[in-house]
Amino acid sequence: MKTRHFILPCLLWSLHAASPVWAVRDPFWPIGYSPAPPASEKELEPVRARAPEPKPEPPREKPVTEDDWAKARKALAISGTTSAVKPGTNEARTLVMINRQMFAIGDTVSFVYTDIRFQWRIVSVTDKETRLDPVQAERVVQKPRDLTQ
Repeated sequence: MKTRHFILPCLLWSLHAASPVWAVRDPFWPIGYSPAPPASEKELEPVRARAPEPKPEPPREKPVTEDDWAKARKALAISGTTSAVKPGTNEARTLVMINRQMFAIGDTVSFVYTDIRFQWRIVSVTDKETRLDPVQAERVVQKPRDLTQ
């Protein structure tokens, strides 16, 4: 007797949930939304594919000039130098601070200025002058940001 009272409501609920009225409307649709009518056979005909449009050639890169190197060299912030001698071996080491980073002789300094990555090698460091030899310069291509993701 007790099981019959339990089974009967469950059976009625399952029949109610499987009725076509509940299946017609998606519960996540906004109020008042109705889906588009099904497509007719004329709309389902295959569409002729267009030939792909040729891609435009990318703009040619401007070469890096001596003026660009000079402007980038002026933009480097050389804060100072330091020298140290190791007591046991009398080995001297000289460091220079460029853009808040320490570099030794022979290190490569990399710096991006006006979308160009410049690289210099540190040749010599004295109290009054730091000599940098240009190594390489290449244009930096920035990736376009896709805001739809």
